[in-house]
Amino acid sequence: MPKEGFSVITITQQAHDKAKQRYNQKVKAEKLNKSFSKYVNDLILETIEADENLSLAAPYMQKIGLQDNSIMIKDNKIGRIVEVQVHGKDLICMLDEKKDCVHVGYACAIPEVYRLISERRK
Repeated sequence: MPKEGFSVITITQQAHDKAKQRYNQKVKAEKLNKSFSKYVNDLILETIEADENLSLAAPYMQKIGLQDNSIMIKDNKIGRIVEVQVHGKDLICMLDEKKDCVHVGYACAIPEVYRLISERRK
């Protein structure tokens, strides 16, 4: 039985192992002073907050999916799905044929995409 104010969830072994590996890296690199449980709790809350912020910033857009070097975005304002592709260190909108349109801006705000682009720029 969990403590009052807490819940028990079940995650895959793969998710647990990956989270534990990241946690151990952070403990060594940053001398992190929090339990693994608190670390996972914070990750979940950060992800939810990022998703909420993304929805507020562009309420008419939503991420459909990521595949290879493409981000599929549903733009409800224009009523279509837009593909944004990763080209080297840049994102290019296939609809607008630009690097700086609203679709590219939205794609950059997606945490997975942001991490990918940041890693490529290093």
